Amino acid sequence: MRKKLILVLVVALFMFSMTKAPQASGYSSEIAIGSTIEWHVDGAPNDAFNMFYTGGGDWVAENGSSMTLSILNVGEDVGGRFELGNVTVIANDTEIAKDLTLGVWGTPTEWWPGLIVDVGQFSIESLNATAYASAERISGNYLNGTMTSHYENISVGNVLVECIVFDYEQDPSGFGEPQVTHLAYELGSGVLVEGRTSYSFGVPYNLEISLVGTGTPIVTPISELYLVLLTGALIAVVIVVYVIISRRS
Repeated sequence: MRKKLILVLVVALFMFSMTKAPQASGYSSEIAIGSTIEWHVDGAPNDAFNMFYTGGGDWVAENGSSMTLSILNVGEDVGGRFELGNVTVIANDTEIAKDLTLGVWGTPTEWWPGLIVDVGQFSIESLNATAYASAERISGNYLNGTMTSHYENISVGNVLVECIVFDYEQDPSGFGEPQVTHLAYELGSGVLVEGRTSYSFGVPYNLEISLVGTGTPIVTPISELYLVLLTGALIAVVIVVYVIISRRS
């Protein structure tokens, strides 16, 4: 009887493992549909700048205001309702990063980590390698410069979180002010904790943001509810089979 029961349990566990939804693209489980991420705008440009990639139009924001991303989908990128100053638009975090210059327009390697990065050692190592490649001093790369990275504990509210920090400074180009960008991502959640970027091609641009926090979904996503119900059903099946085997024995 014990052998039969063990066999039933093994089959049930196998079925349960097959029902688990894979985490999309290596994002943290904290990055879920229905979550809202909020950043504090510590500094913003005095002039309006166009959000071309998101289609948000010209944006302006006040120092001390908020920037938010309410997550609607998680795939290759994280998409949702983005709000900054006078702009509200549905876009993904990579498009947003391009519009806000939170990355490097390197040639041939661009680096746009977005507002949220994949987590895990392999993903972080790949992110780091791409960052350095984007600033490489090679022919044709007009964004060549100095890229450095390090790990650091940064305070978010009253909590210290471990982050990977990137600092980029463009080499002088002879026109305008070179780009200087600082990005820090929490290793656990992958969320941008600090972002500072500035440059000038005639009109000065500067943006400084810092993470306020991530709000969890109020309603349980359908996929998670389905998994809970299916787990309960599998447990019920195991109990029924156990009772039948016990009676026959």
